[in-house]
Amino acid sequence: MFPLVRYQKDYVSIIPVSGALNVGDIVLIADLQKDRYVLHRVWELAPDRVLTWGDNCDYADGWFPLDRIWGKVVLVERGKRTITPDRAAGMRLARFWHPVGKIWRWAGRVSRPLRRKIHPKN
Repeated sequence: MFPLVRYQKDYVSIIPVSGALNVGDIVLIADLQKDRYVLHRVWELAPDRVLTWGDNCDYADGWFPLDRIWGKVVLVERGKRTITPDRAAGMRLARFWHPVGKIWRWAGRVSRPLRRKIHPKN
């Protein structure tokens, strides 16, 4: 969920989902196919399932049944700051970050081999 949540640096408060989810909520999902848990943003809703997409991912995760949603993020703690994951601001950030993140990752893939040629390890 970078840039909103930094991996192994920020603390996240999660509560069980009570009531309806909204587009833009950040949820904890049990991804049984890949045997992992992920925090990703709700991108689209259907009556019995939800489409999620991480802010720093190139593609959506796919549709998950509602029983795989374990909780909803209500607070992100970063040092002495607390961040509430506002849906409207978060969706704007996500829509901005998806293309920027792709360029950022592409630039890293291109520059890594060049750096190795310029600065080879002995």
